[in-house]
Amino acid sequence: MLSTDHKCRLKAIVILSDGIRGHLNQSRGITGWLSKMTGAEILELEVPLLKNAVRLRARSEAKGLAAGNKRDARDWINKFEGESLVRQVGQWFAERNIYEGSREVLLISAGSAAAPYNLALSYIWRCACATVMTPSGLGTDPFDFAIVPEHDYPAPKPNVFVTLGSPNSVVKEDLVKEGEQLLADFPSAAGKKWSVLIGGDDANYSIGAAWIEKNIGLILRSAEVEDADLYITTSRRTQPAAAEALKKLAGGTERIKYLLIAAEDPINPIPAMLGFSNEVFCTDDSVNMVSETVTGGHCVILMRAGRKYGPKMLLQKITSWLAERDAVSPASVWGVPKFDRVFFRFARHGALVEFDDWIHGKRERLSYEWDEVEREKWKDFNESHRAAQWICTNWK
Repeated sequence: MLSTDHKCRLKAIVILSDGIRGHLNQSRGITGWLSKMTGAEILELEVPLLKNAVRLRARSEAKGLAAGNKRDARDWINKFEGESLVRQVGQWFAERNIYEGSREVLLISAGSAAAPYNLALSYIWRCACATVMTPSGLGTDPFDFAIVPEHDYPAPKPNVFVTLGSPNSVVKEDLVKEGEQLLADFPSAAGKKWSVLIGGDDANYSIGAAWIEKNIGLILRSAEVEDADLYITTSRRTQPAAAEALKKLAGGTERIKYLLIAAEDPINPIPAMLGFSNEVFCTDDSVNMVSETVTGGHCVILMRAGRKYGPKMLLQKITSWLAERDAVSPASVWGVPKFDRVFFRFARHGALVEFDDWIHGKRERLSYEWDEVEREKWKDFNESHRAAQWICTNWK
């Protein structure tokens, strides 16, 4: 067990999940380190997935929890289908002789949907609570601990810890073993092994069949020249047409040794792929995938996804332009320009290179003069570990 601050006497951690894999991955990353540091047991529960008008009403009424009390919390929980959560948590606590008011318990959630349940349960059980990212409506103030990405420009507060990119469950020391297991099932005799992590569509980005044919085609041609085999995974946001285009490419070449379509298989192969890859390609719609790759000790080759152009994209660019000229706060930047700032930070420290530069042979990683503190930080980059250490250090 890792040593930690003597004040951190955690006995139990409850992860409250909204069912989004990326959010759960962030919570698992932090709690995994906390468990190693303290020996705390972990329970994962999924919050009710409210829909349409009920979801909007729940989010609106949750604002009252920020200045509420135990009775308000019970009323909100009962109104929005959370009774089973109370029972499950209560039973799990009872089995471990944990009672109301224990300071040996942490509730943690990522995202906005699970945050009100997190806060309400913390009132009911009078225990500590942590949020990953800033929950809309609630903000970070009601939580004992808030782990917030730098690109959200959080205000400096005692309960806020700022990360670069996303916390994740990648542990560099475990990757080689996981990679060996994947290679045993999908072997390669090539001199190099490249992994490709493909995201998908959202409000800003688009990855269609034509994008796949062009960009994966470019990688395949480079793979032929450099004697490399490919290992590819998608996200649940990858549109069916893009997935079918990948299957078609895989069926026409021996270079693609492994293809996992996330919508068809719940396995997360990314840690294993990071365990053996010489190069790792990531699409820029997923800060999570990029963060996992850097945490795994790799330099990301960033592939630019398609953009959904329109009034919203134009407004994003205008806001970013104004922020660069100090006309508006940097915290006003949103959408694609906000995430591009994360990639710039990684790139200026040699942890990311653009795909266009890579494909045209400009593979030199940008390098700047680092002081020793900066050099050490990037050598062992792991935001989940840092966040867990911060929680332990500030535990009361």
